Amino acid sequence: MGNNTAPEEEQAICITCGLCCDGTLYMHATLQPGERGHLPDKIEEAGRTGEDGDYFLLPCGYFSGSCTIYELPRADVCSTYRCSLLKLFAGGGISQEDALRTVREAVAMRDEVIAEYRRVTGRDAVAGFRMMLVDLGAVMKELKGSGAAGDDSAAGAATDGVSLAGGPAAEVPLNGVPAGDFEMLLIRCNILEALLIKAFMPAEEFEKYVMK
Repeated sequence: MGNNTAPEEEQAICITCGLCCDGTLYMHATLQPGERGHLPDKIEEAGRTGEDGDYFLLPCGYFSGSCTIYELPRADVCSTYRCSLLKLFAGGGISQEDALRTVREAVAMRDEVIAEYRRVTGRDAVAGFRMMLVDLGAVMKELKGSGAAGDDSAAGAATDGVSLAGGPAAEVPLNGVPAGDFEMLLIRCNILEALLIKAFMPAEEFEKYVMK
């Protein structure tokens, strides 16, 4: 387990953010060989082994607005991962104030998108933005299967984001909600996804870490 201490100003950004912990950026976090069996209980419970090695599912069970075990030994990735925003800050490319402003903007936008998702779909249990995209992809397939969806490409790929390249959304309402509201939700998902990729992770990292 790792507990590397980041510079204090970086810690302030991380504690305010948590997007890499709460299921917004990723659906899982990579574990180092041999870590399983020596991790905090909730991480152990979320632990899995795949073709590329060990990992644990996100959102992290120890995240509740912020990390609840931040000062304790955690998985190595918890203390060593650096998003693009942190790297930019460490290199002097952005001030702490601007970095925190970016974090607050992303968190607020994420919360608004999830709230809108719940209103439009009538579904409540969502384990983070990334899983919301998975569920949204399933909803689009259901609509397409029932004849309520428009162009196939409007459904998008679950964890790869939601594409609107296919044109207008269905004219048939979902759960009594106007179809235009559903289309707007897809647009807002794309805007948030663009912000996350631009500010927090390079496109190649997005493709590497998002579980498909």
